[in-house]
Amino acid sequence: MLMLTDLERVLPRLREHRIAGGRGIDWVSIESDLGTRLPSDFIELAEAYPRFSLDDFLSVHIPEPGGERFFTAGVRETLDELADLRDSGMSHEHVPYPEPGGLFPWGDSAEGDTFYWRTTGGHPDAWTILVSGHNDDWCAYQGTVTEYLAGLLAGTVSPDGLPPDFPREAPTLDFD
Repeated sequence: MLMLTDLERVLPRLREHRIAGGRGIDWVSIESDLGTRLPSDFIELAEAYPRFSLDDFLSVHIPEPGGERFFTAGVRETLDELADLRDSGMSHEHVPYPEPGGLFPWGDSAEGDTFYWRTTGGHPDAWTILVSGHNDDWCAYQGTVTEYLAGLLAGTVSPDGLPPDFPREAPTLDFD
């Protein structure tokens, strides 16, 4: 498993914004509200950095300390949207978490793509990535969020279902 330092290596500007000592997110509250622990690489990323976007396109949903309930409300809203797609027969048989093997959102794009964890494999560190493209593409990646992001930026992960010009050679980095 790649670590946060691998993502920082391919996106060195990220390191300038790292918060020493962590951000103090109430993970117990989040886990209690959502009924699951989140993957450890995501927790590490969220403790080091606030919510950010790459190339004004891909936004990583990171909770704010003190705003954990807003984070969980956003997760629930996205899960409700996926349930509506499923109920309309438009989710390609993907189901929302907490259903077995359900999808759990971690990001979105400016063009309506949604980035999910596929909650199969038991422990959250075994969850993999599924991208729901706005053109009804569903593309899988067998790895973690940090592996996916680092691979996209390094060019070792294909941006399947995403615009062909993403990410740019020198991607922009914006914090909310």
